Amino acid sequence: METLDFQAPVDDLGPLRDIVGGAQVVALGESSHHIREFYQVRHRILRFLVERCGFEVYALEAPFTQGQVLDSWVQGGPGTVEQAAAEGIALSLGQCREMHETLRWIREHNRAAAGPPLRCVGTDLPGSAASPMPALEELAGYLRWAAPEALPVLEEAVRVVRRFDDPVVFAALGRYENIDPGQRDVLTGALSRLMAHMRRLALVQRARGHGAEHETAMWHLRGAYYLDHLHRANAAEGFESASTFRDVYMAESVLRLVEGGARVVLAAHNWHIQRTPTMDSQERLLLPAGVHLAAALGDGYRAIGVTSSLGRTTVLGEPTPQRPQGAWYGAPLPPPAEGSIEAAFSTDRLWTLADLGAARPHIHDAASFRHSRMADYFLDLPVFEAFDAIAHVSRTTGTDHVLERAAS
Repeated sequence: METLDFQAPVDDLGPLRDIVGGAQVVALGESSHHIREFYQVRHRILRFLVERCGFEVYALEAPFTQGQVLDSWVQGGPGTVEQAAAEGIALSLGQCREMHETLRWIREHNRAAAGPPLRCVGTDLPGSAASPMPALEELAGYLRWAAPEALPVLEEAVRVVRRFDDPVVFAALGRYENIDPGQRDVLTGALSRLMAHMRRLALVQRARGHGAEHETAMWHLRGAYYLDHLHRANAAEGFESASTFRDVYMAESVLRLVEGGARVVLAAHNWHIQRTPTMDSQERLLLPAGVHLAAALGDGYRAIGVTSSLGRTTVLGEPTPQRPQGAWYGAPLPPPAEGSIEAAFSTDRLWTLADLGAARPHIHDAASFRHSRMADYFLDLPVFEAFDAIAHVSRTTGTDHVLERAAS
């Protein structure tokens, strides 16, 4: 491929048709967050899938609850793109020019389109695993007019959540661990009762013409429910294993869109979109969102990993009092490791899209590719099983967000 220009024609991406086929979900990855060229690659592929293949939703690794502002903005809502991206995408992942360009393109596409708008939604837990309070506040707004009898139970949950409510992921996790186990049980019990009550109301609300509002409120509650279990698991077994509650919710959020008839482009980290399970440091089985999507959709799911060979990557620094969420910093890319998929690519092209499914019958040592980048190290995984295609960028740099932080 010869260009990463946002506005250049996408005719060079014709081979994508063979990779995508009739898939209902195409996942676009990245080996690290906040990489300028990965945003650009995903933007160009998104354009092709929307303009040439009829995809209708851009689903992000962003909170479902807070991400509602994105869908509103791309459909002509108020505010600036910077405000929408900062509010709707957690961990600063929307705070860069490349993400702003993508959101502006979607808004302009919707303004000019004659048909249904291209949606832009979040799929992840509230605050991408911080506090469930935003989801519970959305649920409260619904219950006040739809089911006020459930408000006392919601207030039981809110009283406990106030004890660890914090928009900073690490702070919320730490504060939760200081809560008395009995109070944790109060929260879990209240959320369970709310789930049961909402399920019982579903048919009634549909009959009253409020089915869509009920389903949205239910999804906010579902996010709070999974986030509660993530906090419980983190206190018992550590974040690496506990965070897969994010993957369950992300996959279910995408499947909910598919069940509504949409074809979805999912943008998330390579780890989340891979089709194969992995193990944590304690040899516990971990199931990324891509495993759930592949199990549910079979050939209806396509995973395109995005990686690079040269240049710079980013790493998330440890939290500090000044930067409690941590901060993204630039870091050098180590050379491609032996047996890594990155080692198979030439670096004389700007970027390359490789169809692994089509290549596999012609590569006698496909099984030997057992590594792929994860930020500044290599993750062990069977690459030809984990991904349907790889978009390889020869050289990468950090986004303006990372570069400006480095200069400050």
